[in-house]
Amino acid sequence: MPVTIMQATQWDKYSFEEWCRQLGAWLNGDNETMVRIVKVMPTKRITQKQREKLLAMYMADALLVDRLCNQRKGTCCELDCNEARAIQRIFLDIGSEDDEILSDWVAAIWSHYVMGNSIRNIAKSNDTYIAQIQQDIQCGLAFIKCRYPHFNFEKFTKKDVEEVTA
Repeated sequence: MPVTIMQATQWDKYSFEEWCRQLGAWLNGDNETMVRIVKVMPTKRITQKQREKLLAMYMADALLVDRLCNQRKGTCCELDCNEARAIQRIFLDIGSEDDEILSDWVAAIWSHYVMGNSIRNIAKSNDTYIAQIQQDIQCGLAFIKCRYPHFNFEKFTKKDVEEVTA
């Protein structure tokens, strides 16, 4: 009997959340660590000469870090196509359930872990509270944990007191 992609995948390689981040990197075609830098223009109007000077400063200084800098680094994609298809298959399997609440949970997981959106931005776009999105993510992860017990979950892993203080 042939081995399927789901059987061939080494699931203990990453936690479920990291599998999702890896899938997001794979979907975006990222194969090296991304660092997004947000450059902010001043809020008051500037002259053309000041604008040219500011652009020249940005372009000339590679080490310049603006006042708003991305808080986290992107994920370096380390998945091969079969692993990506396997984790995608899990989302398709869960998405085939005909349950509106479960769909909301999975959408929150997808948006946060795969697409890399912050919980605050997800809450804002859904016109709800941050606590609600956090609860949706936790409930969705609990559902996935029940359905796929072979996964490790960062969210449900107890941290030793020594790890937290170190």
